[in-house]
Amino acid sequence: MAALGMAGGMVAGAGPIGSASAATCGSAVPAGSNCTLTGTLNVTGGTLSLVSPGSLTWAAAATGADQSVVDTQAADQQLTVNDATGTAAGWHVTASATTFTNGTHTLPNTGTFLASGSLTSASATTAPSSACATGSTCTLPTNSTTYPVAVTTAGTAPPAVTLYNAAANTGMGKIVLGGSGAANPLGWWLNVPSNVFSGAYTSTVTMSVVSAP
Repeated sequence: MAALGMAGGMVAGAGPIGSASAATCGSAVPAGSNCTLTGTLNVTGGTLSLVSPGSLTWAAAATGADQSVVDTQAADQQLTVNDATGTAAGWHVTASATTFTNGTHTLPNTGTFLASGSLTSASATTAPSSACATGSTCTLPTNSTTYPVAVTTAGTAPPAVTLYNAAANTGMGKIVLGGSGAANPLGWWLNVPSNVFSGAYTSTVTMSVVSAP
């Protein structure tokens, strides 16, 4: 509705009193008036990193029967992935291992070394649990890895296999995979044949986290 002028006429287009646009903050503004400003947050992307066990340990007592043994050390039952890149590209954790060797004796390269989300069965198809680390608001990973994961060993250039992966737009923040108190800890398994020689068998296990699912 048009406003009434001083002489009783109508002033076309007049707005309500005090409707003037707010001033830009940064200079003096009269009392009772408003000003506006822009707030900006600049986020710099960080790194993608992995915390893995410092060692893996198994124990087996020969019984004359084939057996599967699991690493029972609580500290070995989890991985921690920290995706602070801010790119949401996804990631995957890989592992490779050399032949388990005791002097001139070795364990088979195929079918010996396995990983899954179970401490009760070497053939379990469950994945390790995933959870946000304390103090991290994370996006839990969408994992498509099939379990158990067979880590085929080799004397030279052992092949790397994926232990766990996060699809694009998932797995952001600091994430714990497995854990001794989790529903599904990370289980490291060795299948030991009944004709094994006694002694300590060692392997060099190499782990990495790689960008992209």
